[in-house]
Amino acid sequence: MYVCGRGTDGYGTILPAVLEACKAGIIGSLLVATRHSESFSTFDKKLGYLNKLMGTAVRYEGYSLTSRSNVNAYRDAIRDLLSPAAVIIATPDHLHTEMALAAIERGNHVMVVKPLAPTVSEARKLIYAAENAGVYGAVEFHKRWDWANLKLKSVLSEGRIGEPLYFHVEYSQRKLMPTQIFADWVEHTNIFQYLGVHYVDLIHFVTGAIPKRVLAIGQRNWLMKKGIPTYDAIEVLIEWSKGFTSTILTHWVDPNNNSAMSQQMIKAIGTAGNLSSDQTHRGVQLITDEGGIEDINPYFCQVYPDVESEQSHYRGYGIESITQFLNDVVTIATGAHTPIDFEGRRPTFRSSLVSTAVIEAVNLSLIHRNRWFGFDEDMQPSLI
Repeated sequence: MYVCGRGTDGYGTILPAVLEACKAGIIGSLLVATRHSESFSTFDKKLGYLNKLMGTAVRYEGYSLTSRSNVNAYRDAIRDLLSPAAVIIATPDHLHTEMALAAIERGNHVMVVKPLAPTVSEARKLIYAAENAGVYGAVEFHKRWDWANLKLKSVLSEGRIGEPLYFHVEYSQRKLMPTQIFADWVEHTNIFQYLGVHYVDLIHFVTGAIPKRVLAIGQRNWLMKKGIPTYDAIEVLIEWSKGFTSTILTHWVDPNNNSAMSQQMIKAIGTAGNLSSDQTHRGVQLITDEGGIEDINPYFCQVYPDVESEQSHYRGYGIESITQFLNDVVTIATGAHTPIDFEGRRPTFRSSLVSTAVIEAVNLSLIHRNRWFGFDEDMQPSLI
Protein backbone atom coordinates (compact mmCIF):
# COMPACT_ATOMS: atom_id res chain seq x y z
CA MET A 1 0.00 0.00 0.00
CA TYR A 2 2.73 2.46 0.94
CA VAL A 3 4.80 1.64 -2.13
CA CYS A 4 2.18 2.05 -4.87
CA GLY A 5 -1.24 2.35 -3.23
CA ARG A 6 -2.36 -1.27 -3.50
CA GLY A 7 -5.87 -1.62 -2.10
CA THR A 8 -6.56 2.12 -2.45
CA ASP A 9 -7.45 4.59 -5.18
CA GLY A 10 -4.08 6.32 -4.71
CA TYR A 11 -0.55 5.61 -5.90
CA GLY A 12 1.28 5.20 -2.63
CA THR A 13 4.19 7.30 -1.47
CA ILE A 14 7.41 5.42 -2.23
CA LEU A 15 6.80 4.95 -5.96
CA PRO A 16 5.94 8.63 -6.60
CA ALA A 17 9.00 9.66 -4.57
CA VAL A 18 11.25 7.30 -6.52
CA LEU A 19 9.93 8.66 -9.82
CA GLU A 20 10.67 12.20 -8.64
CA ALA A 21 14.22 11.06 -7.86
CA CYS A 22 14.47 9.51 -11.32
CA LYS A 23 13.39 12.81 -12.88
CA ALA A 24 16.09 14.56 -10.86
CA GLY A 25 18.75 12.17 -12.16
CA ILE A 26 19.44 10.64 -8.75
CA ILE A 27 18.45 7.09 -9.71
CA GLY A 28 20.03 5.23 -12.61
CA SER A 29 18.25 1.89 -12.41
CA LEU A 30 15.38 0.50 -10.38
CA LEU A 31 14.99 -3.03 -9.01
CA VAL A 32 11.76 -4.13 -7.35
CA ALA A 33 11.34 -7.27 -5.26
CA THR A 34 8.18 -8.80 -3.84
CA ARG A 35 7.43 -12.16 -2.29
CA HIS A 36 4.21 -12.56 -4.28
CA SER A 37 4.39 -12.25 -8.05
CA GLU A 38 0.78 -11.07 -8.35
CA SER A 39 1.81 -7.81 -6.66
CA PHE A 40 3.39 -6.73 -9.94
CA SER A 41 0.05 -6.53 -11.73
CA THR A 42 -0.98 -3.67 -9.43
CA PHE A 43 2.51 -2.16 -9.48
CA ASP A 44 2.60 -2.11 -13.30
CA LYS A 45 -0.76 -0.34 -13.54
CA LYS A 46 0.21 2.29 -11.01
CA LEU A 47 3.63 2.84 -12.59
CA GLY A 48 2.08 3.17 -16.06
CA TYR A 49 -0.29 5.87 -14.86
CA LEU A 50 2.44 7.76 -12.99
CA ASN A 51 4.79 7.66 -15.99
CA LYS A 52 2.14 9.35 -18.11
CA LEU A 53 1.22 11.85 -15.42
CA MET A 54 4.80 12.83 -14.57
CA GLY A 55 6.28 12.66 -18.06
CA THR A 56 8.68 9.87 -17.11
CA ALA A 57 9.56 6.59 -18.77
CA VAL A 58 10.82 4.70 -15.73
CA ARG A 59 11.26 0.96 -16.12
CA TYR A 60 12.31 -1.59 -13.56
CA GLU A 61 13.67 -5.09 -13.18
CA GLY A 62 11.30 -7.25 -11.17
CA TYR A 63 12.12 -10.11 -8.85
CA SER A 64 9.61 -12.92 -8.12
CA LEU A 65 7.92 -12.40 -11.48
CA THR A 66 7.67 -16.09 -12.38
CA SER A 67 7.04 -17.68 -9.00
CA ARG A 68 3.86 -17.27 -6.99
CA SER A 69 5.81 -16.93 -3.76
CA ASN A 70 9.55 -16.36 -3.40
CA VAL A 71 10.72 -15.48 0.09
CA ASN A 72 14.24 -14.82 -1.22
CA ALA A 73 13.30 -12.41 -4.01
CA TYR A 74 14.79 -9.52 -2.03
CA ARG A 75 18.10 -11.36 -1.72
CA ASP A 76 18.23 -11.87 -5.47
CA ALA A 77 17.58 -8.17 -6.06
CA ILE A 78 20.20 -7.08 -3.52
CA ARG A 79 22.73 -9.43 -5.13
CA ASP A 80 22.22 -7.73 -8.51
CA LEU A 81 22.46 -4.14 -7.29
CA LEU A 82 25.28 -2.07 -8.72
CA SER A 83 27.30 0.14 -6.37
CA PRO A 84 26.61 2.74 -5.07
CA ALA A 85 23.08 1.69 -4.23
CA ALA A 86 20.24 2.33 -1.80
CA VAL A 87 17.63 -0.13 -0.58
CA ILE A 88 14.17 0.92 0.62
CA ILE A 89 12.39 -1.71 2.72
CA ALA A 90 8.59 -1.55 2.94
CA THR A 91 7.59 -4.92 4.37
CA PRO A 92 5.94 -6.31 7.54
CA ASP A 93 7.73 -5.21 10.73
CA HIS A 94 9.05 -8.64 11.69
CA LEU A 95 10.94 -8.93 8.37
CA HIS A 96 12.82 -5.63 8.62
CA THR A 97 15.87 -6.93 10.44
CA GLU A 98 16.74 -9.84 8.16
CA MET A 99 16.16 -7.77 5.02
CA ALA A 100 18.10 -4.75 6.24
CA LEU A 101 21.01 -6.95 7.33
CA ALA A 102 21.09 -8.59 3.90
CA ALA A 103 21.35 -5.16 2.27
CA ILE A 104 23.96 -3.89 4.73
CA GLU A 105 26.14 -6.97 4.27
CA ARG A 106 26.36 -6.08 0.55
CA GLY A 107 27.45 -2.52 1.40
CA ASN A 108 24.14 -0.84 0.54
CA HIS A 109 22.62 2.18 2.25
CA VAL A 110 19.21 1.36 3.73
CA MET A 111 15.92 3.10 4.49
CA VAL A 112 13.33 1.15 6.48
CA VAL A 113 9.68 2.17 6.64
CA LYS A 114 8.84 2.63 10.33
CA PRO A 115 9.25 1.04 12.75
CA LEU A 116 12.92 0.12 12.49
CA ALA A 117 12.33 -3.14 14.37
CA PRO A 118 10.04 -4.51 17.11
CA THR A 119 12.80 -5.01 19.70
CA VAL A 120 15.86 -3.19 21.02
CA SER A 121 18.11 -6.19 20.40
CA GLU A 122 17.17 -6.18 16.70
CA ALA A 123 17.61 -2.40 16.46
CA ARG A 124 21.07 -2.58 18.03
CA LYS A 125 22.03 -5.37 15.66
CA LEU A 126 21.13 -3.11 12.73
CA ILE A 127 22.91 -0.10 14.23
CA TYR A 128 26.14 -2.02 14.74
CA ALA A 129 25.96 -3.69 11.33
CA ALA A 130 25.47 -0.37 9.52
CA GLU A 131 28.21 1.38 11.46
CA ASN A 132 30.68 -1.48 10.98
CA ALA A 133 29.93 -1.54 7.24
CA GLY A 134 30.18 2.23 6.96
CA VAL A 135 26.73 2.54 5.38
CA TYR A 136 23.88 4.92 6.07
CA GLY A 137 20.77 3.60 7.80
CA ALA A 138 17.59 5.68 8.09
CA VAL A 139 13.96 5.17 9.06
CA GLU A 140 11.11 6.73 7.09
CA PHE A 141 9.71 8.91 9.88
CA HIS A 142 8.18 11.45 7.53
CA LYS A 143 6.51 13.50 10.26
CA ARG A 144 9.88 15.13 10.86
CA TRP A 145 9.39 16.93 7.52
CA ASP A 146 5.82 18.13 8.19
CA TRP A 147 5.83 21.94 8.45
CA ALA A 148 3.29 21.80 11.28
CA ASN A 149 5.69 19.67 13.30
CA LEU A 150 8.68 21.82 12.40
CA LYS A 151 6.70 24.79 13.75
CA LEU A 152 6.14 22.81 16.95
CA LYS A 153 9.89 22.20 17.18
CA SER A 154 10.71 25.88 16.71
CA VAL A 155 8.07 27.00 19.24
CA LEU A 156 9.54 24.64 21.82
CA SER A 157 13.17 25.57 21.11
CA GLU A 158 12.33 29.27 21.38
CA GLY A 159 10.63 28.68 24.73
CA ARG A 160 7.43 30.35 23.58
CA ILE A 161 5.18 27.99 25.57
CA GLY A 162 7.64 27.67 28.45
CA GLU A 163 8.70 24.31 29.79
CA PRO A 164 6.67 21.43 28.33
CA LEU A 165 4.39 19.70 30.84
CA TYR A 166 2.70 17.14 28.64
CA PHE A 167 1.89 16.14 25.06
CA HIS A 168 -1.43 14.63 24.07
CA VAL A 169 -1.77 12.66 20.81
CA GLU A 170 -4.79 11.03 19.18
CA TYR A 171 -4.17 8.98 16.05
CA SER A 172 -6.47 6.50 14.30
CA GLN A 173 -7.15 4.82 10.97
CA ARG A 174 -9.95 3.04 9.16
CA LYS A 175 -11.01 -0.55 9.83
CA LEU A 176 -9.75 -1.62 6.42
CA MET A 177 -6.17 -1.44 7.73
CA PRO A 178 -6.33 -4.44 10.13
CA THR A 179 -9.07 -6.26 8.24
CA GLN A 180 -7.72 -5.94 4.67
CA ILE A 181 -4.37 -4.18 4.20
CA PHE A 182 -2.61 -5.91 7.15
CA ALA A 183 -4.74 -9.05 7.17
CA ASP A 184 -1.87 -11.42 6.31
CA TRP A 185 0.38 -10.29 9.17
CA VAL A 186 -1.72 -8.39 11.65
CA GLU A 187 -0.71 -10.76 14.46
CA HIS A 188 2.91 -9.54 14.09
CA THR A 189 2.10 -5.91 14.86
CA ASN A 190 -0.46 -3.68 16.59
CA ILE A 191 -1.88 -0.21 16.16
CA PHE A 192 0.70 1.45 18.40
CA GLN A 193 3.67 -0.32 16.85
CA TYR A 194 2.46 0.55 13.37
CA LEU A 195 1.04 4.04 13.92
CA GLY A 196 1.69 5.47 17.38
CA VAL A 197 5.44 5.05 16.93
CA HIS A 198 5.36 8.06 14.59
CA TYR A 199 4.62 10.39 17.47
CA VAL A 200 7.16 8.76 19.80
CA ASP A 201 9.82 9.66 17.26
CA LEU A 202 8.32 13.11 16.77
CA ILE A 203 8.31 13.97 20.47
CA HIS A 204 11.90 12.76 20.73
CA PHE A 205 12.78 14.85 17.66
CA VAL A 206 11.16 18.11 18.78
CA THR A 207 12.35 17.96 22.41
CA GLY A 208 15.57 15.92 22.43
CA ALA A 209 14.20 13.98 25.40
CA ILE A 210 14.42 10.22 25.88
CA PRO A 211 11.79 8.03 27.60
CA LYS A 212 12.20 7.06 31.26
CA ARG A 213 9.25 4.70 31.72
CA VAL A 214 6.21 3.47 29.81
CA LEU A 215 2.77 2.07 30.64
CA ALA A 216 0.27 0.73 28.11
CA ILE A 217 -3.40 -0.28 28.20
CA GLY A 218 -5.12 -2.04 25.30
CA GLN A 219 -8.65 -3.06 24.36
CA ARG A 220 -9.57 -6.18 22.38
CA ASN A 221 -13.17 -5.94 21.25
CA TRP A 222 -14.47 -5.52 17.70
CA LEU A 223 -11.44 -7.05 15.94
CA MET A 224 -11.37 -10.11 18.20
CA LYS A 225 -15.06 -10.69 17.45
CA LYS A 226 -14.08 -10.68 13.77
CA GLY A 227 -11.42 -13.32 14.46
CA ILE A 228 -8.54 -10.84 14.10
CA PRO A 229 -6.03 -11.35 16.94
CA THR A 230 -4.99 -7.80 17.76
CA TYR A 231 -6.00 -4.76 19.78
CA ASP A 232 -8.69 -2.34 18.65
CA ALA A 233 -7.05 0.47 20.62
CA ILE A 234 -3.94 1.08 22.71
CA GLU A 235 -3.29 3.98 25.07
CA VAL A 236 0.30 4.70 26.11
CA LEU A 237 1.63 6.93 28.89
CA ILE A 238 5.31 7.89 28.65
CA GLU A 239 7.39 9.79 31.19
CA TRP A 240 10.30 11.58 29.49
CA SER A 241 13.76 12.57 30.72
CA LYS A 242 13.06 16.31 30.65
CA GLY A 243 10.23 16.13 33.16
CA PHE A 244 7.18 16.03 30.89
CA THR A 245 4.80 13.22 29.98
CA SER A 246 2.94 12.19 26.85
CA THR A 247 -0.27 10.29 26.25
CA ILE A 248 -0.61 8.64 22.86
CA LEU A 249 -4.06 7.21 22.07
CA THR A 250 -4.31 5.04 18.97
CA HIS A 251 -6.93 2.85 17.33
CA TRP A 252 -7.73 1.41 13.89
CA VAL A 253 -11.47 0.89 14.03
CA ASP A 254 -12.60 4.14 12.40
CA PRO A 255 -15.45 3.63 9.90
CA ASN A 256 -14.23 2.95 6.37
CA ASN A 257 -16.26 5.90 5.12
CA ASN A 258 -14.35 8.31 7.35
CA SER A 259 -13.42 11.52 5.59
CA ALA A 260 -9.68 10.78 5.83
CA MET A 261 -7.54 7.65 6.06
CA SER A 262 -5.97 9.00 9.27
CA GLN A 263 -7.46 11.09 12.06
CA GLN A 264 -4.64 12.72 14.00
CA MET A 265 -3.83 15.58 16.32
CA ILE A 266 -1.12 16.59 18.79
CA LYS A 267 -1.29 19.13 21.60
CA ALA A 268 1.68 20.44 23.58
CA ILE A 269 1.00 22.03 26.96
CA GLY A 270 3.69 24.17 28.55
CA THR A 271 4.15 26.44 31.57
CA ALA A 272 3.64 29.56 29.42
CA GLY A 273 1.21 28.43 26.75
CA ASN A 274 0.17 25.60 24.51
CA LEU A 275 0.12 24.59 20.85
CA SER A 276 -2.58 22.47 19.19
CA SER A 277 -2.05 20.92 15.78
CA ASP A 278 -4.99 19.31 13.96
CA GLN A 279 -3.13 17.15 11.46
CA THR A 280 -6.24 15.80 9.73
CA HIS A 281 -8.21 18.90 8.80
CA ARG A 282 -5.72 20.92 6.77
CA GLY A 283 -8.39 23.16 5.26
CA VAL A 284 -8.90 21.26 2.00
CA GLN A 285 -12.15 19.31 1.63
CA LEU A 286 -13.39 17.55 -1.51
CA ILE A 287 -17.04 16.45 -1.89
CA THR A 288 -18.05 14.25 -4.82
CA ASP A 289 -20.90 11.91 -5.72
CA GLU A 290 -18.47 8.99 -5.92
CA GLY A 291 -16.19 9.63 -2.98
CA GLY A 292 -18.41 11.50 -0.57
CA ILE A 293 -16.61 13.87 1.79
CA GLU A 294 -12.81 13.71 1.74
CA ASP A 295 -10.51 15.73 3.96
CA ILE A 296 -7.30 16.04 1.95
CA ASN A 297 -3.86 16.65 3.41
CA PRO A 298 -2.24 18.75 0.66
CA TYR A 299 1.14 18.66 2.41
CA PHE A 300 1.82 14.90 2.66
CA CYS A 301 1.81 13.27 -0.79
CA GLN A 302 -0.14 15.00 -3.52
CA VAL A 303 0.32 15.56 -7.24
CA TYR A 304 0.55 19.14 -8.52
CA PRO A 305 0.87 20.66 -11.99
CA ASP A 306 4.22 22.12 -13.00
CA VAL A 307 3.70 25.77 -13.94
CA GLU A 308 6.66 25.56 -16.31
CA SER A 309 5.55 22.49 -18.26
CA GLU A 310 2.67 20.10 -18.89
CA GLN A 311 4.18 17.55 -16.53
CA SER A 312 3.06 16.97 -12.96
CA HIS A 313 5.07 16.55 -9.78
CA TYR A 314 4.46 14.84 -6.48
CA ARG A 315 5.14 17.07 -3.51
CA GLY A 316 4.83 16.83 0.25
CA TYR A 317 6.64 15.76 3.38
CA GLY A 318 6.01 12.08 2.61
CA ILE A 319 7.86 12.52 -0.68
CA GLU A 320 10.57 14.70 0.85
CA SER A 321 11.55 12.23 3.55
CA ILE A 322 12.33 9.62 0.88
CA THR A 323 14.02 11.92 -1.64
CA GLN A 324 16.06 13.43 1.21
CA PHE A 325 17.39 9.96 2.00
CA LEU A 326 18.29 9.37 -1.65
CA ASN A 327 19.99 12.76 -1.86
CA ASP A 328 21.91 11.99 1.33
CA VAL A 329 23.12 8.74 -0.23
CA VAL A 330 24.36 10.71 -3.25
CA THR A 331 26.39 13.01 -1.02
CA ILE A 332 27.92 9.99 0.72
CA ALA A 333 28.74 8.38 -2.62
CA THR A 334 30.47 11.56 -3.81
CA GLY A 335 32.44 11.91 -0.60
CA ALA A 336 30.75 15.13 0.52
CA HIS A 337 29.38 13.45 3.64
CA THR A 338 29.79 10.34 5.74
CA PRO A 339 26.93 8.48 7.44
CA ILE A 340 27.90 9.86 10.84
CA ASP A 341 27.29 13.40 9.56
CA PHE A 342 23.55 12.75 9.64
CA GLU A 343 23.33 11.79 13.30
CA GLY A 344 21.16 14.34 15.07
CA ARG A 345 19.82 15.62 11.74
CA ARG A 346 17.93 12.63 10.34
CA PRO A 347 15.93 9.68 11.70
CA THR A 348 18.96 7.38 11.59
CA PHE A 349 19.04 3.83 12.91
CA ARG A 350 20.70 5.07 16.11
CA SER A 351 18.16 7.87 16.58
CA SER A 352 15.34 5.38 16.02
CA LEU A 353 16.49 3.24 18.94
CA VAL A 354 14.30 5.47 21.14
CA SER A 355 11.08 4.64 19.28
CA THR A 356 11.96 0.94 19.12
CA ALA A 357 12.58 0.87 22.88
CA VAL A 358 9.14 2.36 23.50
CA ILE A 359 7.51 -0.17 21.15
CA GLU A 360 9.08 -3.06 23.05
CA ALA A 361 8.16 -1.51 26.41
CA VAL A 362 4.55 -1.06 25.26
CA ASN A 363 4.30 -4.65 24.09
CA LEU A 364 5.75 -5.88 27.38
CA SER A 365 3.42 -3.67 29.42
CA LEU A 366 0.42 -5.09 27.55
CA ILE A 367 1.60 -8.64 28.27
CA HIS A 368 2.24 -7.87 31.97
CA ARG A 369 -1.21 -6.43 32.67
CA ASN A 370 -0.36 -2.76 32.19
CA ARG A 371 2.74 -2.60 34.41
CA TRP A 372 5.31 0.17 34.14
CA PHE A 373 8.50 -0.58 32.23
CA GLY A 374 11.66 1.48 32.52
CA PHE A 375 14.91 1.43 30.54
CA ASP A 376 18.51 0.57 31.37
CA GLU A 377 21.48 2.47 29.96
CA ASP A 378 21.25 0.43 26.73
CA MET A 379 17.56 1.37 26.33
CA GLN A 380 16.52 -2.20 27.10
CA PRO A 381 13.06 -2.23 28.76
CA SER A 382 12.73 -3.79 32.19
CA LEU A 383 9.83 -4.22 34.62
CA ILE A 384 9.75 -1.59 37.36
